[in-house]
Amino acid sequence: MVCKLHKSLYRLKQAPRLWFAKLTSSFLYFGFKQSKTNYSLFTLQRRTGYIVVLVYVDDMLIVGSNMSLVQQFKDHLHKWFHMKDLGELKYFLGIEVARSNQGIFPSQRKYILDLLKETSMINAKSVYLPMDPNVSLSQEGELLSALDKYRHLVGKLIYLTITRPY
Repeated sequence: MVCKLHKSLYRLKQAPRLWFAKLTSSFLYFGFKQSKTNYSLFTLQRRTGYIVVLVYVDDMLIVGSNMSLVQQFKDHLHKWFHMKDLGELKYFLGIEVARSNQGIFPSQRKYILDLLKETSMINAKSVYLPMDPNVSLSQEGELLSALDKYRHLVGKLIYLTITRPY
């Protein structure tokens, strides 16, 4: 007996890949071009304006020069997917976005404050050189008890250093 699957199921290894393939085909159908260097970046250039879309897992950042073109694109997406519009961008991937008359200002202030709160270091005092440069590191001593928490913190610090909001 052979069954044809009409809908992808969660926990299937192919589900994320198939979902992204369907998303990509809906973008290409609307006229977008997929970036060759970053497959999650899509651009659309028309006489009336441009749209740039960045996809991260199941979140999308949509930026455009013409609001009616952006709305047409959102309507197009609603035909293909069940979506929720979260409105103007405030926070995305650890980058906070503030708007003013002078322009848009991205920062990582909120990400850093959340990280300091998580590690109970919100009231810590800064030092110019946090470690003696003459100390030699060795493998002696007690092992860390919470390796997962340490790895999680190191991952967040690495992400903080490689993401630059400019």
